[in-house]
Amino acid sequence: MLRDFARKNTRLLVILAVVIIAALILLNEAFFIVGEAEQAVVSRFGVIKSIILDDKNTFHERFAPLLKDEITSSGAVAIRRGSGLHFKVPFVDKVDKFPSLLFNYTSNSETVNTSEKKQYNITTYAQWRIADPALFSLKLGSAMNAENQLDNLIHPVIVQAINRLLAEDFISNKEALNAALKAGLDTINRDMVIRGIEVTDIQVHRTILPQANVETTYDRMKADRAKVAQQLRSEGEETYRKMVADTDLKAARIEADATRTAGETRARADAAVMGIYNKAYKEDPVFYQFWRSLQALRGSFQKNSLLVLNQEHPLWKQLVEWGFGTPQQ
Repeated sequence: MLRDFARKNTRLLVILAVVIIAALILLNEAFFIVGEAEQAVVSRFGVIKSIILDDKNTFHERFAPLLKDEITSSGAVAIRRGSGLHFKVPFVDKVDKFPSLLFNYTSNSETVNTSEKKQYNITTYAQWRIADPALFSLKLGSAMNAENQLDNLIHPVIVQAINRLLAEDFISNKEALNAALKAGLDTINRDMVIRGIEVTDIQVHRTILPQANVETTYDRMKADRAKVAQQLRSEGEETYRKMVADTDLKAARIEADATRTAGETRARADAAVMGIYNKAYKEDPVFYQFWRSLQALRGSFQKNSLLVLNQEHPLWKQLVEWGFGTPQQ
């Protein structure tokens, strides 16, 4: 009896375990998880039924005219959004996942010509992403195939863009170069969006002169620098001459003003002296005449000079009259 009971319980336990395992397998087959950096394609018997995209993916809205004839825009494929847990028909639906992050593409070095036939070796850099995993899986299937396709598109587009630019614009004018690259980016995307890929950015990653042109370019750079240096020297010399001329003019004006001021001062002083002389003459004409005679003598003779005067000389008479000498026969 105990054996029968144990046998029955064992059978129930086995059945229960089988049911639980089957339920777990069914649940595992019925649900799948899409990560934050993933997107997925759900197909049934080889036919794509739905795709799961990132919430911020606006690819189909922005490129609607180009995608109007594709399966993801026809309504035959459902578009679901958001990461997390999603449902599928167990054992029937197949899920293929693709990254939603950006891929980096770098081309091989290529030689390009500007509009005036100047050559440069360039390397092109681009960023792209899988924007429609259904179209990507159908038309490309792998990142390697995608990069091969980009190789075939990017190089001729970039070459044509640079061919229309002057060398100066290509090297120094970022606005002109970016405008050319933007037009090239639009051309590339017109071809790539129908393959489920969006190229988000394209740039000239590296620019090198061909070795044959390096020496010529250096010589031209030296000549340009020498021209600028000569211009700076000429401007400096012109500034120097102007400053010297201005300084000489100011010095001449200052000297003329000083000469005029000195003449005016001298004239005023002479007028004051003449006034004093005139006043002195009026008060004592005899003494004034005598004093003027002494001034004349003072200016005419050196130290220890001997003066010999005739008794009839006016100065002798004045000296006698003022008591400076004794008349002698």
